[in-house]
Amino acid sequence: MKKFLNSFMSSSSDATSTLVSKKTGSSFPYSQNVNSEKAQRLSNVFGCVNIKANALSVIPIKLYERTKEGKEEAYSHGLYEILRYSPNPNLTASEWKKMLSQDLDLRGNHYCQIIRNGLGEVTALYPLISSEMIVEWGPNKKKLYKYSGTLVPSSQILHIIDIPDKEGLLGLSRIEYARQTLEFESSVSQHGNKVFKNSVSPAGAFSKKGSLTDDAFERLKTQIHEQFAGLNNAGKPLVLEDGLEFNSLQLTNSDAQWLESRRFNREQIATIFGVPVSMLNDAENTAFGNLEQKEQSFYSNTILPVSIFTEERFRLSLLTSDEKKNYVIKFKYNALLRTDMKTRSEFYKTLSEKGALSPNEIRAYEDMNGYDGGEKHLVQLSYSTVENIAKGTENE
Repeated sequence: MKKFLNSFMSSSSDATSTLVSKKTGSSFPYSQNVNSEKAQRLSNVFGCVNIKANALSVIPIKLYERTKEGKEEAYSHGLYEILRYSPNPNLTASEWKKMLSQDLDLRGNHYCQIIRNGLGEVTALYPLISSEMIVEWGPNKKKLYKYSGTLVPSSQILHIIDIPDKEGLLGLSRIEYARQTLEFESSVSQHGNKVFKNSVSPAGAFSKKGSLTDDAFERLKTQIHEQFAGLNNAGKPLVLEDGLEFNSLQLTNSDAQWLESRRFNREQIATIFGVPVSMLNDAENTAFGNLEQKEQSFYSNTILPVSIFTEERFRLSLLTSDEKKNYVIKFKYNALLRTDMKTRSEFYKTLSEKGALSPNEIRAYEDMNGYDGGEKHLVQLSYSTVENIAKGTENE
């Protein structure tokens, strides 16, 4: 992304002085064992981050223009194409939203370079590497950005924050907040890998009346290491000599609470990222009827807040003062109904019976062409007010 830096203006009125700078995600000292890159390799962290990224990526972002009747999609505005389909020639909107979600979860901040034409209109957005960005306060509490050592005017940066710090300067990383939990997850995972690599199950001890000679001991140790240790040798029978006996100690991972530790830690990590543990294929304590409720809660309590503060930042950074009065940026949540035919049908049926949707509007949602007369809104004749029914009775 550094090749886009030539369009950055290092000499700017809002870049004349600096205060103490903060590098992205450095509000707490990083642990020596777990950082954002290492944390993403943990299966439960990867699962949470991937689930949230996929959920956000399928929700379209649309630009609407306010009208006398309400609002309509602003197809002719250049920003519509950028937000809905492609922020730049090299990236699709879905890929960009995945990058945005991953940056927020792993680093707490997402940055894009804003490219504008001579009229000040946004023509492209290019994601930037979060770890290369330093943010600092300038004059009049205005943010200054330094990317790879180059000062960048705030008007050329789209900065989305997940969990704001106490100053509102940077977003705080969930990885830093949860580093102890993630270190424990990493240690438990490494323990499990070593257990299976060394094949200590079944574990036991050799016994013999008397003692082995040095040659016999060395031969037994070499034989066990080369022929019976390791995953590829699991299950091979031991051939014992000179009266040796093997006594199993019956020590398993479950006895050491290894599995219980992993399950408990999975729940903690799921809580940190706001993902139901059932979505990580752990439905042990979840009744079948609750799965749908938990998924709905995931969209309401986790994905919806992300989309709202992203919409607000888009409005603040991408629209001019005049455009903010006439345009609205929204995530289109109706897209989630595409995979649920029953809910979608009930949604259309309820709104059409109340006259809120016309047949042609329903067909448009389903990517179908309209028909003559389908633009009319219909209502059921059986609906009426109590006053009208009373009047009808009096007239009769």
